[in-house]
Amino acid sequence: MRCKIRHLVFLGLVLLSVIFFIKSKPKYNVSICAIFRNEARFLKEWIEYHRIIGVDHFYLYNNLSEDNYLDELNPYLQEGIVELFQWPYQGKNQKTWNKIQCSAYTDLIKKKGKETTWLAIIDVDEFILPLEKKNLALFLKDYEEYGGVVINWQLFGTSHVKRIGEKQTVVGSLTKKAPQDFHLNYFVKSIFQPKKMKKIKQPHYCKYKWPYFHVTENKTVFPKRSNPPLISIDKIRINHYTYRDEEFFYTEKQRRFKEWHPDLPPQEINPELNLVEDLTMLSYLPELEKRLFKE
Repeated sequence: MRCKIRHLVFLGLVLLSVIFFIKSKPKYNVSICAIFRNEARFLKEWIEYHRIIGVDHFYLYNNLSEDNYLDELNPYLQEGIVELFQWPYQGKNQKTWNKIQCSAYTDLIKKKGKETTWLAIIDVDEFILPLEKKNLALFLKDYEEYGGVVINWQLFGTSHVKRIGEKQTVVGSLTKKAPQDFHLNYFVKSIFQPKKMKKIKQPHYCKYKWPYFHVTENKTVFPKRSNPPLISIDKIRINHYTYRDEEFFYTEKQRRFKEWHPDLPPQEINPELNLVEDLTMLSYLPELEKRLFKE
């Protein structure tokens, strides 16, 4: 009888341990949080590309969009792949826009931070590109002991494309970028573990709980500023399609610039962002087009 009771107690403890493990384990391994505005025609490609490289979930904040973004997002909302939040705050300049972004990220981490092991904070014109390991989750396994990883940009121009067609993609159409050492390519974005972070005060990286910190792809400690001393993109990088096509640049990008700088002449396309041909993303094109253009 005693043996039977001990056996039942043991089984009960095992069951409780399993339940605790299941409840404490995050729902998602790798997630992305992003804010968007009037970027409906680019959302599906951005989501599907990141699903290809191993992103499980997307937390999206809509900032005053006036286009058909819900038509694009509804299938993902119904599947539970995307969660949508409304963030109706107007940025008056870069400083106030940074606060709007960081308050959204802080809001997300308070509400959902325990749901995911890793969280990337990027924009929907930024595509994370793992180079050594094609799967982002596999890449991140090598950085589990740290708080997070910072990743350098590579800025892309319009490639002289007037408008990306309905059966075309951003990554397949925009193949010209700035030189690797272009001064704005020193900027980074980060992927971090929410349970190890302390707070976010600017959009490029966060502060961590002691004793955690963030590192570069080479596992060197990242300095406490947005620009690291070197641009390192051997293992991973972020392709930043900052202009999209010329139509988007001359409408949406110039509108934003005019809101923030009403006394300055309109922003112009920087020709340096179209200097270097880069076809790295084309290896993803067959699978991406298959997902996007199903008949």
